This record gives sequence, structure tokens and C-alpha cells, in this order.
Amino acid sequence: MVDTSKIKALKEKSKKTIRPNPLKFVLVLLVVVIIGMLAFIVYNEISIMHFQEKIKLENQKKTAIESINQIFAKFPNDPQKLVYINKIQMADNVDDINKVLEEAKSYISFKNYKIETINQIKSIYGDYYSLSPYAQDLVHKISLAESPEEIKNLLKTADIERDLRNIIEKQINYALSSGDKYYYVEVGEKSQFMTRDEIIRYKNFWTLSELKSLKITPISQLNKVAIEISAKQCGKLPHKGDIVSIYSKDGSFITYAIIDSSYVIISSISYSESKSTSSNINELGDSYSSSSSSSISYSLNNIPGILHATVIDKLDYNKIKEMFGEYGKKLNEIEDDTQIFDENVNYFLIISIPDDKIPDIIKLNSKDITIVVKSK
Repeated sequence: MVDTSKIKALKEKSKKTIRPNPLKFVLVLLVVVIIGMLAFIVYNEISIMHFQEKIKLENQKKTAIESINQIFAKFPNDPQKLVYINKIQMADNVDDINKVLEEAKSYISFKNYKIETINQIKSIYGDYYSLSPYAQDLVHKISLAESPEEIKNLLKTADIERDLRNIIEKQINYALSSGDKYYYVEVGEKSQFMTRDEIIRYKNFWTLSELKSLKITPISQLNKVAIEISAKQCGKLPHKGDIVSIYSKDGSFITYAIIDSSYVIISSISYSESKSTSSNINELGDSYSSSSSSSISYSLNNIPGILHATVIDKLDYNKIKEMFGEYGKKLNEIEDDTQIFDENVNYFLIISIPDDKIPDIIKLNSKDITIVVKSK
């Protein structure tokens, strides 16, 4: 028979063992709450950090975009600018942003190098650039180059000076084809009249810089100016084709010029002389003496009228030409031989001068001009 009392005692003992402890429960609950709070705090801190990093990244993106705008300040419409801005906006970190900025700087640096190189080539050619297919092709190749090394190789093999000299030489030959005896040549700050042969000889010695500034004008294309001066201002009458230098009264140089034609201004010619004679006669011891004097005068009035009468066939052309032909030259010769100079003679000169010197001549009083004839 089962002892019920023992079983009942065992059950009572079991009930006592599994009875919950309130303090332990509170402690467990407290630990759970603390852990939960700590987890929340950590999560919150992490969220805040992620948010701050996101804000920081966005600010760095804005700063980087501003930098892109500054980098492309000279080229605001370059389509590559938007490409770099999009890359920055899609970047996930600062390193990616910095890489984009470096790419943009390299792109602009190379683009500036291209532009500077092209501008240098155009500057070297100056006004001759449009006449050079070689230069235009070189510029086109440089514009398509993808690296500085490629541009350097193009420049290394280019012969710009020879091409430019060939173009200028063609221009020189074209200018000389006019067949004029003299040409007005401007090289840099210097200018002078030169013959065709002189120009051909000097073109091989002029530097590239001088050749680029070279300007050749046939004298037939120069304007002509008429001036009247006295023999005292000029000396001998200059003749057609003579090169002269014109100075102002204060001695400052005005311009070179070529005599197109020259004339002696005469309205009348007068000449007079006197002659006296005497004689002694001794006859049969008586002496007789006698004397006499005579004068000769010669005048030729209205010489311009004589010339006009000849033009309308009232006087013989050949006789007039024989009488007055090379009057100025003969006057110079007789003055040299006799050392007698007629300072009252006036010359009428028609000169060929450069266009830019015409105002300088016109504003001068003709009495303040001195002309020096270049020795031949």
C-alpha cells in the first residue's frame, strides 16, 4: 500500500522549490531595459553620425560643384562641365569627389595648353595665317589631340618658319611683278625706296619677324603731292626718278620721296651788256683820238605764253624744244662752271610719297621744307 503521506510531502516540497523570486525578476527586467536603452542610444548615435556624414558629404558636393564652376570659368558652356557635375552628385564619398575634381583640373589644363599652342601658331603667322593651308591643318590636328605628348610631337615635326617664308616670298614676288623701277619698302620701324634687285637681295637677310612686317608698295601706287620751293631749299634741280629726303625747318626728318617730275618756274628772261671802244690816230705829227660805247640788252617776256603758243601750233615745236630743252639741267651746269648761283629761281616739284606722310607734308609751309637729293 502506497504511503500517501510521503507523496503529499514530496508535492509540497516541490511547490516550495519552483516558487518565483520577485527580486530576481526585477533585476532581469532592469537589465533588459538597460540593454534596450543602450541599444537605442547606440542606434540613435549611429543614425545621427550617418545623418551628419550625409550632410557633410552633401556640403562637400556643393563645394566641389562650386569648384567645378570656377575651374570652367573661362569655358562656362563646355559640355564636359555638366559631366563632372553629374559625377560629383553621384559620388558616395569624398575620395570619389576629389578624383572628379582632379579629372576636371587636368581636362582644363590640357584644354588651356591646346588653346595657348594654337594661339601661338596663329600669332607667328599673323595676317598670313589665312593664306596657309599648312598652318590651318596643323591647328586642326592640335585641336583633335588627346594628350600633351601628341601635341608636342606635332610641333616637333612642323616646319612653320619655312612655310611662312614661302608664303611671304610669294607676296614679295607678286608685289614686284608691277615692273616699277622703285618700290617703297617698310620693314619694322624703317622705310626706304628700293629697286627690285635690292629687295630680292635683302629678302634672304631679313629675319622672320622683319619679313612679317614687310610692306612693299610700287611707286606707281603712291599718291603724288606738288610743292613749290626755292633753289636755296634744294640746290640743283632734282630730276625724275631721283630719291630725295624731305626735312622740316627744324631739321627733323619727314619722309623719303621720289621725284615724279620737276620744273623751273620762269616768267621772263632778261639779259643786258655794255661795250666801249677807243682809238688813237697819229698822222703827220698830229694825234687824233676817238671813243665810243654801245650797250646790248635782251629780254624774253611771257615764256609761259610762248609755250602755250607752241601747243596750239603758232610756234614751231622743235625750235622751241631746242631752245628751252633741258633748261634746268643746263642751268645747273652753267652754275657749276661759273660758281654763280641764282637763288631767285623757284622749282615746282611733283613727288611720290607714302599715304601716311601726306598730312605731314601738307601741314608744312613750303618755305620751311629742305630737300636733300640722294647721291647716285
